[in-house]
Amino acid sequence: RDVARKARENVRRKGALELSGLPGKLADCQIGKQEGTELFIVEGDSAGGSAKQGRNRSNQAVLPLRGKILNTYVEEIARKKNSNKDGNEHRIKSLAKMMSSNEVVTLINALGLDPKSEDIDLKDLRYGKIIIMTDADVDGSHIRALLLTFFNNKPFNKLIENGHVYLAQ
Repeated sequence: RDVARKARENVRRKGALELSGLPGKLADCQIGKQEGTELFIVEGDSAGGSAKQGRNRSNQAVLPLRGKILNTYVEEIARKKNSNKDGNEHRIKSLAKMMSSNEVVTLINALGLDPKSEDIDLKDLRYGKIIIMTDADVDGSHIRALLLTFFNNKPFNKLIENGHVYLAQ
């Protein structure tokens, strides 16, 4: 039993949302640590197929997203003396809005982060670089803006602040 348990631990990659597992569309990389790995977020299965063929399997993963993701823009409420309860309620509503989108949940699962925590732990991040790779058309620009809006919200803004989010041009 010990050998089987160790084999499972070696195969499984770390992640905060293990209960739902990895998204089926994710073509994961072979390296199990964050350092040196890259996640390419592409628009659609056709771009995903091309990216999967051209990637380096050892350190590059590809996640195709279907269509435009939900606009997750959240207006920050100024915190006053007695508004702490209202601010927390606003955060819970915005989190519920984010989690209502299948594509957002897929993205969070692929990153291995826990959206419920107020402050995400970057040690749980599964990839060192998150690269947004969209088409050079109007729809691609819109999807890129929506993804950047998602990453600009708390708690995911730590990814931008720590230099994990990139755009492929």
